[in-house]
Amino acid sequence: MITSMHDDYWKKLLPADAGGYAPWLRDRGSLTRRIQQRCAEFGVRNVCSHLALAARDEAALLGLPSRQKIYTREVLLYADGVPVVFAHSVVGAHHLRGAWHAMQNLGSRPLGALLFAHPLVERAPLRFKLLKPQHALFRRAATVLDTAPERLWARRSLFTLHGAPLLVTEVFLPGISDLGKH
Repeated sequence: MITSMHDDYWKKLLPADAGGYAPWLRDRGSLTRRIQQRCAEFGVRNVCSHLALAARDEAALLGLPSRQKIYTREVLLYADGVPVVFAHSVVGAHHLRGAWHAMQNLGSRPLGALLFAHPLVERAPLRFKLLKPQHALFRRAATVLDTAPERLWARRSLFTLHGAPLLVTEVFLPGISDLGKH
């Protein structure tokens, strides 16, 4: 079997050094619901939603030619006023007229509510990565932090509806570790 470029960077197995982040990273249920269960006030802040050019690894996972137009949605999930997750979701622009048309109208509502409520949505296995400051998603996620850490854990998974793939990447911010104590 030929290994593609994205497999080299996003691991199938969660490394042992994930520490307190491991339970969050491994959980295949609704991240939104899990956060909501551990805080008094949950919020979603839409950072951006727009058409963009796909990154090479994202295009490959979505089955698109490189430099293809995608719809990107980035949000921050807050628990009791603290940013705990930066979520980056991408879908081929042509799927906005079909399976993923609801993506454009989510606003400050969580994508998880849509993904886990639809019985036909299928989820591929999770992949994991330790992001360093030079990674674009690290830089975008860290903008809300007073002090950027040396690294941030992330996971990604491909969701499919009617044959249309949607890639969701979640970057876990340091505040998530306080939620695990509740």
